[in-house]
Parts: sequence; C-alpha cells; structure tokens
Amino acid sequence: MLEAQKISQAQITDSSQPQDIRGREQRTLSSLSLIAPFNCTTGYGSMGEYLALGLARAGVKVNPIPLRLTMEGLTDEFQNLLRSAQPDPREPQLYFHWLFSSFSVFEQFRESSHVFCYTTWESDRLPESWVEQMNQVRAVIVPTRFNARVCRASGVTVPVEVVAQGIDPQVYAYEEREQRPGLTTLMVGPIDGRKHVRTGIAAWKRAFAHDAQARLIIKSNYGSQVYTPDDPRIQFVYASERTRGIAHWYRQADMLMALGNEGFGLPLIEGMATGLPVIALNSEGQADVCEDATGLVLPVVPERYEAYDASEFGAGVGGVCGVPSVEAVTEQLVWVASHREEARELGRAAADWARQQRNVWTMGASVLAVLNRYCS
Repeated sequence: MLEAQKISQAQITDSSQPQDIRGREQRTLSSLSLIAPFNCTTGYGSMGEYLALGLARAGVKVNPIPLRLTMEGLTDEFQNLLRSAQPDPREPQLYFHWLFSSFSVFEQFRESSHVFCYTTWESDRLPESWVEQMNQVRAVIVPTRFNARVCRASGVTVPVEVVAQGIDPQVYAYEEREQRPGLTTLMVGPIDGRKHVRTGIAAWKRAFAHDAQARLIIKSNYGSQVYTPDDPRIQFVYASERTRGIAHWYRQADMLMALGNEGFGLPLIEGMATGLPVIALNSEGQADVCEDATGLVLPVVPERYEAYDASEFGAGVGGVCGVPSVEAVTEQLVWVASHREEARELGRAAADWARQQRNVWTMGASVLAVLNRYCS
C-alpha cells in the first residue's frame, strides 16, 4: 500500500464543504496579499486569477503580487484588482504556486504572522525541501484529499486543508453534440511521462484500428513540435492559446482521455463539464473525482506504480505514481464506441455534477473561510 493511502480521512479537513463554525468567534480579514502567477494559459496561472476574483467577491481586499504576469486574456475585473493593489508585508500572505528547491519562498514573508501556502503535487511523496517550507507556514491548502494524505505521509505537521479547484460554468458549459460519423477522442496535456499521452495513443490505435473515420486530437500548450503523428487521423496541436479556456477543443470531441498523474486534474473536470464521457486514471488527484463522482466517469485503475521523476529536487526524490495499461484504456474506448447513447447520457450527468460540485467560484470563499479560521 502506498504511504499516502495510510493516512486516516479523519486527519484531513475538506474545506470545499461547508464547515460548522457555530460557537467559534472568527475574525474577518480586511485584506491579504496573493502571491501567484496570473495568466490564462496554465493551471496555476488561470486558477490564480480565479482565486483572486473569488476572494475579492467574498469581501476581502486582495492585493495581487504576480510571480509571472501575462495580461492578454485576463479579465478587466482582475486588472482593476492589480491596478489598485497596495500590498502590506504585515497583512496575511497567501502563496499560490509550486514550491522550489533552491530557496524558501517564505523567507520574504517574515513581517507577516499569518502566511499560508496553496499548492499541489502529483506523486505519493513530497520532496523534503517542500516539507521544510510547508512547516514554516500557518496552514497548507491543497486541492484534493490525495494531496492532503501525501502531505501528512511526507511529514507536514501544520494544519492541512482541502479546497477543490474547478471550472467556470460560463466558460465550460454543457455542449449538445450532434451524432456524427466516427468518434473524435481528445487528450489535453504535454507529451511527457506524467501525462501518459503515449499510452493513450497506443490504446486509441488499438481500439480504432479499423475505423477510418475515427479522430484523435492531442492538445498541448508547450508551443513546440515534440511529437509528429504517424497516423493521418491524429492531430497534434501545440500552440499556446491565450484564451479563457479551451472549450472550443472539447466541443470538437466525443470523449476525453484523462490519463495523467495529477495533483488535481483540470482537464478531467473541464471535459465532464462540457458533457464528455471521460476515461480517467483513478490515481493521485483524479482519484478524488473518481470517488466523489462514482458512475459518472470511466475509471482506469493503475496496472503498476513507477518512480516519479522529480530529479530537480535531488536523486531518488518524488515517490511513485500510477501507470495505466494500454489494455484497460482500450477497453473503455471500445465501450464508448459501442454504447454511444449510454456514453452521451453519462456525459450529460457528469456535466451536472461538475457544475454543482466543482464550480470554481466556490474556491475563493472556501479559501477565505480557511484564512479567517487560522487568523482568528
């Protein structure tokens, strides 16, 4: 059994859900600094903007401090927050991003007595440098129960809270797709070991070996040609699009393969929200959705676990993560192809669930509730 799976659920607080705060005297923050990347093309960058907006709408003065900033695609509402920012080093500080090995990102926040970290990880073991930094803050916030168990198993001793991320229902809405000849399958992510895109390609070729009308779209945002399809039915899209989401790619698809080792797994939720049946690796962060939305995704259990490549943090660092089998993915692809109406109904129900249970606009208020609780 993986070490991260040994931690009792009772040791984890899921603050995505309403908390009973009767009898507690809580402070309401008036302002905070949010240190994050802000752009519309990456997971942290897009969620950073939504977090800032959600916190502001929940009633706190948000002072964004960009780690990286690309203005194109950001909303006027966020740009107004940025222009009016007056960060105070003594106010609560929320760091929303990946941690680093070469230095402690929290050394610069010494003037504040309330420093928080909201981050995510994709395997069952954190680097020691992450644990050391996390134990310097007031509380750690993560997007999945899986992440919380990993924190505890790795030695994080400060409070750990779970606040799920999600989709903007105005961007990722249900799409009624017409019946069309041949099925189009979508994968979202770079072609690297963690996303298991090559496993998906192999399974897709096997499932649709004799279907000339089948299509596979691989959407990456790395901006470089790292893969040349050897099948004319496969389209590799590697442009970095500065748009609010990529709903236009989900719209072209009939199903999604989400096979990556994820800390949260935005493509899984995005695909569900648009009504796609989703074949999902039931491991790491995506396991939360596979558990919470049982029957609304097509899960693939890992066939084995492999060492996660976190060599930038040192040799042998990173624990293990799940690997899907070509056979299991092929089986789910064949099921969708042979049960098209059932798959459409599955996607319709998944869209309702995603809109209700993974709405990004709940994130800011949930995070603010956490900060208020620990700043009291």
